[in-house]
Amino acid sequence: MQSTLVSTILNRMNRFKDINSEEEQFKIRDLDSSLRESRRTIKYPWTLQQGSLKVFQDVLIYPVPSDYDDIGYLDTDKDVSYRNRARFKFTSLREFFENPDNRNDLSEIHDSGTAMLGVRYDDNNGGSIQLDGGEDVSKYTATGDASDPVKDTVTFKKGSASIKITITNSSGVASVKDLFTQSISDTNYKQKFHFKWIFLASTPTNIEMRFQTDDNNYLTTTVTTQFSGQAFKANQWNLIAHNLDEATETGTFDSTSIVSEKMVLTGASTGTYYFDESNLRQWTLMDFWYYSKFNVKTVSASVADQEFIMNTSEVYSTDSSIIGDLEWIDVVMYDAMLLTLNNSENDKIWTKILRRRDLAWDALMDKYPDLTPLQIETKYRFRTDFTSPANYSDGHNHNHNC
Repeated sequence: MQSTLVSTILNRMNRFKDINSEEEQFKIRDLDSSLRESRRTIKYPWTLQQGSLKVFQDVLIYPVPSDYDDIGYLDTDKDVSYRNRARFKFTSLREFFENPDNRNDLSEIHDSGTAMLGVRYDDNNGGSIQLDGGEDVSKYTATGDASDPVKDTVTFKKGSASIKITITNSSGVASVKDLFTQSISDTNYKQKFHFKWIFLASTPTNIEMRFQTDDNNYLTTTVTTQFSGQAFKANQWNLIAHNLDEATETGTFDSTSIVSEKMVLTGASTGTYYFDESNLRQWTLMDFWYYSKFNVKTVSASVADQEFIMNTSEVYSTDSSIIGDLEWIDVVMYDAMLLTLNNSENDKIWTKILRRRDLAWDALMDKYPDLTPLQIETKYRFRTDFTSPANYSDGHNHNHNC
């Protein structure tokens, strides 16, 4: 993709005396403001990234890449397939969870600044095996700061009960082990994730997940967030998981004899915690296209690696490059010039730049229509809706540009 040095853009801007007299750092900030404003108007095809997403049965919320900005497209990863495509409907958060039309849904979800992806894929054939239902207290042992496993039928996530554990913070380490309903033999375990539901009374520093042959031979991963990428949540159910292909082997793990799991909570405050269902799930791999928020390539990088010219430490380099089509570079430059000229009383230059900016925007929009998916919601007309001529329930799709 084409790239343009920031120094080249500044040189073009500095041809105008009123702009040349401004301090360089403010022109950089105006360019960054222009980048931000143009991204609100259109998503550029050169920021599309092709990735993949592992989609699991009975899992609805998924993490997104660190440079994620907006949804592009999600579907099965087969170029040629004789089975039906997923054909996700991109919808609102509310309709995604309500699922009124029982179809494959896709939604963008945000929680405290964390972006996530909602994926409801009813045709998922990856498969899920329940390792433990969280209802047989005889299978649970608690050590360290954890003690007193008790079956609880009031607070649970799955089934009709969970296992209540008391943690009294002393050493800062609480371990909870449970034996699986039956021993498992699975030589394809590297194609799967190990999931566990935990209700946290407080947010621990981390949770070590162990998938065990025995206490000395196991696969382990330390997680610091929920599977979805959300931070741990106190007084809520948290779904945690780890990829067994990337887990660290301690001792000699025997895939023909998998008998237990252990959760080791570090930094958990005194309180009551609940442990519920655990699963071994195989994924369905899907193509995930998304728009990256990175528009700037720093000097040492080979691809765009920064959102703006000015980094988070308020440092910039004119040797950085803006990645994008030349029509878009013109839009960014002219918009920035208008911002810089706010301090000028030269109406003649302002009008000249404004005309060039409008022409640049027209050329850009003609060449690159916005490709972001429309958000589809279902509106229902009931018999009590007398403002409608219809005398029956009828579902209608309404498109909203997201």
